[in-house]
Amino acid sequence: MNLRKPYYRILIFFAIAICNGRNIYAQTNAIDSIKNWIENNPKIDSQYILSLHRLSYWYHENNVEKSFEYYEEVNKLSDSLDFIYGKSLAQINLGLLLSTSGNLEGSNNAYFKAIEYAEACGALRLKAISFNNVGENFNVLNDFNKCRQYTKEAIKINIQLKAWRGVAINYELLQQCDLKEKLFANAKRNLNLGMPYALKANENYILSQYSLGYGKLQAVADNIDSANYFFDKALKQAIIQNDLRNEFQVYRAKAEYLKNLSVRERIELLDSALAIARKTKYLEGIAISANLLSNEYDAMQNKDSSLFYYRIYRTANDSVFSENNRRNTVIKEEDWMMKQKEIENTNLKELSVIQKREILFKNAWLISITGLLLLIIAFSIVINKNIQSKKIRTETELKQRITEMQMQSLRAQMNPHFIFNCLNSIENFIMKNDKKEASEYLNKFSELIRIMLDSSRNELASFTKNMEGIRLYVEMEQLRFDHKFCFISNIDPLLLNGDYKVPHLLIQPYIENAIIHGLSQSECEKLELKLTACLKNDYITYIVEDNGIGREQSAKYKKENKPHHKSIGIELTRERIQIFNQQQKGEGGVVITDLYDENKTPIGTRVQIKIKAA
Repeated sequence: MNLRKPYYRILIFFAIAICNGRNIYAQTNAIDSIKNWIENNPKIDSQYILSLHRLSYWYHENNVEKSFEYYEEVNKLSDSLDFIYGKSLAQINLGLLLSTSGNLEGSNNAYFKAIEYAEACGALRLKAISFNNVGENFNVLNDFNKCRQYTKEAIKINIQLKAWRGVAINYELLQQCDLKEKLFANAKRNLNLGMPYALKANENYILSQYSLGYGKLQAVADNIDSANYFFDKALKQAIIQNDLRNEFQVYRAKAEYLKNLSVRERIELLDSALAIARKTKYLEGIAISANLLSNEYDAMQNKDSSLFYYRIYRTANDSVFSENNRRNTVIKEEDWMMKQKEIENTNLKELSVIQKREILFKNAWLISITGLLLLIIAFSIVINKNIQSKKIRTETELKQRITEMQMQSLRAQMNPHFIFNCLNSIENFIMKNDKKEASEYLNKFSELIRIMLDSSRNELASFTKNMEGIRLYVEMEQLRFDHKFCFISNIDPLLLNGDYKVPHLLIQPYIENAIIHGLSQSECEKLELKLTACLKNDYITYIVEDNGIGREQSAKYKKENKPHHKSIGIELTRERIQIFNQQQKGEGGVVITDLYDENKTPIGTRVQIKIKAA
């Protein structure tokens, strides 16, 4: 059978459409069945509340307003019955609604409240769901470290509960982080770890996500036929499940990852994705699809269409992240807060009436005991607030100190002296009419400046990217000093292949010190700069070694030629290492050793830096 012929494609389309129609019909029947049960069982109990929760969850992607109505009922009734499990469910539904509307901060707050309620009633499954959903929000914000942190907490709980569906969802979320960071080996490993659990769950919603992940990896590896196979499989599974969100992701992935598609084919796929995002009021999806369409039309020189979709993108994107959206989401969080206050005031009035009746039958001794207890509670609250305030101040001061250290380190790395030397070197190459060397040096210089500027955005970077910055810096210095020295590096493969994070360009000042103050002043014929990095017992150890003139001779030279110059880069770096190890709750530091030959003549310097792996 040749599936490329048009009539076969039509047959497949109608076959999937029939399955989809059956699934929608079945889901509609399930919703109607629950609604009928609620009407015929008006007694307000836990089963009644759980039924309302299911309706809220089913509507949260397709009808936000109706989902919010059912959420309000779940929240109100759970409060009135003090049904802690129901309160946790209500907060999970609120988190989903806020996330769909783009209010990720409010969504996370709701999930954290759900975790508190789940812990209070021992509902580990709800706790795991909340952890995973917090991880999804951080994934949207591209905070991959926090996403992995919360998702791994969910995995622990789900494995303990043997909740295989949850484990499968968790591993799929981890591979999303890996894919965004282009850690393709890790992404494949997480898909392979989660696939057995997805097969146990045997749910098209989950299987569609795994097929989509495998399709992306095959596309990245340029295996187009395999990628198409997995993408088509993911789309079929999404349609069978009537899962519009997964269907959106398949259209988007095909347009982004399949490099053999024509512009028209990509536009058709993105149009389908945008239609689904609009139908489900998925703001982030609208922004993503419109932005990609704008880029496609821009590449075709169709400025009108490009501008049209760019405006859609800007409107949706501003709605996702603006402060106005946080105050006025589709579900009107402010109105919800007012209703909460009204419920609280009503409960307080009822409680006041009961207390007045009880006071008439209590004696003075009981009143005294009650007063004493209130004083103890108030005193405890005051003490607790003071402790929390002190803790917050301490954490704030530490974070501020870390930020200041990072910025000072960045300024030290990019000091005017360094930039001036680089520009002088470029000028020298040009004066010598050495255009090739000048161009190469300028390219490396721009790459290094970009890496240094990136270091101001995040506290940590991958070990591999960190080593790339070191390599660029050393190559620049080799060009500057006319390859006076050679660079030898020996890096542990575990560090290069692993997902380890280290502070940006942490060892660069020691590399610079070895070159400028050790090797550049030496007359030795064979000058070497050696860099070793290894991983042992969760610690990363760097060793920077040179066979230059040594610290003693360098100090004399500095005193004679630069008596008033004061270098602060080394001290700043030493303090950065100390603070980082404190954060990681590990030991380590810097050890500098002067090297001598058998005649006690200085033959260089060795610097050992030890940090706790992150």
